[in-house]
Amino acid sequence: MKNKRIFAAFIIFLFFAVENCFCQTNTSPEPYSDDEFPQFMLDLRRFEIITLGSMPFITLNSSIVYNGYKFATGKSDTFNPLATADYSQDEMENIIITSLCISAGIGLTDYIVNLVKRSRINRRLRQQDSNISIEENPDAVRIPLPSKDSSDITESQSEAE
Repeated sequence: MKNKRIFAAFIIFLFFAVENCFCQTNTSPEPYSDDEFPQFMLDLRRFEIITLGSMPFITLNSSIVYNGYKFATGKSDTFNPLATADYSQDEMENIIITSLCISAGIGLTDYIVNLVKRSRINRRLRQQDSNISIEENPDAVRIPLPSKDSSDITESQSEAE
């Protein structure tokens, strides 16, 4: 009985070892291609990054401005924007909602600016119908020209020498 279990475990181990040797697949990730994601997904991701990235800075600035307002109107005796113990629950909620709205406004402004830039470039491309330099178009991709036959390349290299 014990020998059968050892033999069965050995067979199962052998099966998985052989399978791993002959059935290995390439699991290395491939880099993203330029056309893998649609433009609206790229714009949405950029909006998200800018909005969430500006959130901490906007929250800090909102609390400084609010504390300055409280100090200027006489509702607070000291000007210490980092002392959150002075804020009530409603004041903290208002500061966070205000900073969320301002951060979303910054992300939306960036989105609109990029839309205008993209439409201006597309309009210029449609109007000119001629070559526009790659330096003017930030979305341009340089496509290499097809290479000559290898015999032509070696002849031109030997002539150059």
